[in-house]
Amino acid sequence: MKSQRVGPYRLERKLGAGGMGSVYAAWDERLERLVALKQIRPEGADDPHRWQRFRREARALAKLDHPSIVRIHDLLETRAGDWLVLQYVAGVPLAERLRQGPLPPGQVVSLARDVLSALEAAHTQGVLHRDLKAENVILTRSGRAMVLDFGLAKLFALDSPASGTPPAALSVTPGGLVGTYRSMSPEQANGLPLDTRSDLFSAGVLLYEAATGVSPFRGETTVETLTRVCTHLQPPVHELAATVPELLSAWIDALLEKDLARRPPSAGEALARLEAVDGPAFAVQAGASPPSPGTAATAGIEDETTVSAAPYRGPRHPRHLPLVLALVAVMGAFLIWRLRSPPEPLYVAVARPEVGLGAGREEVALAASALQAASLRALSSLEGIAALSPGAPQAGGPAPSPRQLARLLAADEVLASSLDCQARQCLAVLRRVRGSDGRILDVQTFEVPLDDLPLLDTAAASYLKRGYGGFQSRPDASRLQVRGEDYERFLRVQRIWEEERPSHLEPLFAELGRIRAGSPLFLDAYLLEARLAGRRFFDTRDARDLDRSLALISQARTLAPGDPLPLVTLFGVALPAGRLTEAEAALRELEQRQPGDVWTLHRRALLSEQRGDRRQALRLLRAAVERHPSVQFSLDLANLEMRLGDVPAARRSLEDLLRRFPGHPGGETLLAQLELEFGSPARAAELYSRLVRRNPGFAELSNLGLAQLLLGRYSEAAASFRQASDLSPNSAAATLNRADAEMLLGRRIEAMELYRRVLARVEQDPVPDFWQTLSIKAQAQAHLGRAPEAATSIQRAVVAAPDNPQVAFEAALVYAVIGDTASALASAERALDSGYDRRWFALPWFDRLRQEPAFRKRIAAPGAKSSAAD
Repeated sequence: MKSQRVGPYRLERKLGAGGMGSVYAAWDERLERLVALKQIRPEGADDPHRWQRFRREARALAKLDHPSIVRIHDLLETRAGDWLVLQYVAGVPLAERLRQGPLPPGQVVSLARDVLSALEAAHTQGVLHRDLKAENVILTRSGRAMVLDFGLAKLFALDSPASGTPPAALSVTPGGLVGTYRSMSPEQANGLPLDTRSDLFSAGVLLYEAATGVSPFRGETTVETLTRVCTHLQPPVHELAATVPELLSAWIDALLEKDLARRPPSAGEALARLEAVDGPAFAVQAGASPPSPGTAATAGIEDETTVSAAPYRGPRHPRHLPLVLALVAVMGAFLIWRLRSPPEPLYVAVARPEVGLGAGREEVALAASALQAASLRALSSLEGIAALSPGAPQAGGPAPSPRQLARLLAADEVLASSLDCQARQCLAVLRRVRGSDGRILDVQTFEVPLDDLPLLDTAAASYLKRGYGGFQSRPDASRLQVRGEDYERFLRVQRIWEEERPSHLEPLFAELGRIRAGSPLFLDAYLLEARLAGRRFFDTRDARDLDRSLALISQARTLAPGDPLPLVTLFGVALPAGRLTEAEAALRELEQRQPGDVWTLHRRALLSEQRGDRRQALRLLRAAVERHPSVQFSLDLANLEMRLGDVPAARRSLEDLLRRFPGHPGGETLLAQLELEFGSPARAAELYSRLVRRNPGFAELSNLGLAQLLLGRYSEAAASFRQASDLSPNSAAATLNRADAEMLLGRRIEAMELYRRVLARVEQDPVPDFWQTLSIKAQAQAHLGRAPEAATSIQRAVVAAPDNPQVAFEAALVYAVIGDTASALASAERALDSGYDRRWFALPWFDRLRQEPAFRKRIAAPGAKSSAAD
């Protein structure tokens, strides 16, 4: 080695190697000093991309002059390749030091100062590092940390200082990820534009490792690592390292925000916040201890195609997303994770009270409803608790046990209660039950009069606050403000709605109006009436119902400006109504008021889907299920997977749900829908017939009719569609299905009248640009012979939901009916590629399409999806 020379430099020894090339210690004979020489890999010398990156490193480093940044002395071009001449740094790589264990908190602060000041200097010169990690930081003998290896740095354009805007974004080189997977930011992992805040995330990873000895996102595979970078909520530093103050832990967490908008805006701002965190607690340990004997110099950049070597093998947080996620899904992921700053709340499911003495008496049933409502209200008023309602009671069968309810709702605890009532007095018992094993954590017992339900609410709140003594009351929690007689009337209305679901709502509206008049400050009455009006709007599409619902929510927000329930109701009404601006505003406010609550993540997924970004919705839902595997989240995930055409994933999700909860009606309903769309129509008809016998609802009857349609049983289909249409007479979708059945039965006159009725109802829809509305309109226009209008409507539907396989199938149907064979074939191909079952193309409307040899071959090929029961 000593005999080898590169220009005026004599190579002394090899220091290391990485993705770009080898690094040597060398003697500068002209200036008589030790330097580090970095050589581009010989096998990559002819690769223009490697060469350009090598030159870029030289230019980037040449601009930087900072005591915590390794300096560049020269650039040599020889026949053997190009060389960088770098400052030689005697010390130990941080990665090597951390193999001995984490740093004390004072040294973490010192390290943070050096690294962030180096980044601030680089960012000021328009340079991003893009590969900051423990292997690229040297701890010198004097105690300073020095950042090296800007081999992945890329220049970016800076806005004018006077503009007040963050630095302009930097586009990542197309064609792949560049960097070290465990240390890159979510936006870098997703191939999205970068700015200085991406380096701050990598600095957060580095400091997390330094403080705990554990990598926060490292997984067993590349896919898992990238997934965790994008979605995993790391445990706070102070939970793994008890000596780290919570303020310092929170400061590191701020650097690790998934959403770059929530990180500090610059390295300088991060340093300023660090100074506010630092204090006397670190005074004794402020200086970094000298490294162990031995020296190291500028190490080569790590190969971007591999996960770095494993110096951090400490305890692992158990929450991993399923490894079945494909790398392409990870690279495309971009989660807006707004819920991660504080710890997750304690999820408490509030069970329906068990009634002993007095069961069957109307006044006792009302007292039980009041006790549950009081429990939900009291728990929601405590900071750090998320109260979960079990929903409407299921008809027939025993109520779930506390442990079963905890599994259904993925709750940490269950608040179980019981009532035993004599003639005028009730004994109430409240029990905190741990969801994992059913252990009773606390019991509160009290007596209340049977004829004073508001007093029962007050007593329950008082005893629950005693039972949850470690949780503080929210300063803006709303109180129950209602007259006793109005509260009784309200509970009766609520029970009628939950247990009977009447189709005629005017009597309920009238009663709620009287309740509001008698108790104008009673928040619950406004919100229940708003939900009922919203529900009727979805059935009738009458804009007056939507306006009524939104006005009631606005009044409720005025009554209780600090209560999140009006926002939850607003989101639930605005989202399906297509009022996405109002839904977004409500969700943003909820995210601020309920940080850490997984239900806000779930709502973000629903909003993403409504906006057409189903891939992001899928990733958000999977993250929600990972954190909170409730039945509701699992059903929503399977439903979305099915709509995206990922039938195997949807089957796995449903099979897992039904394995955990055999016979669950929601799971069975969705499984029947999966069979209908992608599996066996005969099996779907069997499942839906069973569901209709159990609950002859609109959705069950409509889907039973579709299964019968696929089986060629047109008379049965027409009967099912007629029943569904009777349940929802103003539904355009129900009318369209009925018209299709009449057409297939040869009743053309009746069918044409129904198609015209479809258009009349669609024209009255207050959300005319919703993809399903557009598709229904296009199908009716096509059957009525209005081909140009049908083509325009279906094209707008495809634009509104480009990834939806149902839209692709319905586009094929529309084009087939109007005689545009080429467009029908293209749409049919998209539907089949998305997993749509070939049986749907056996309907008579596709007769002409099936005469095309290529299409006939496609639907007859083994790869064309269908069930075994052809």
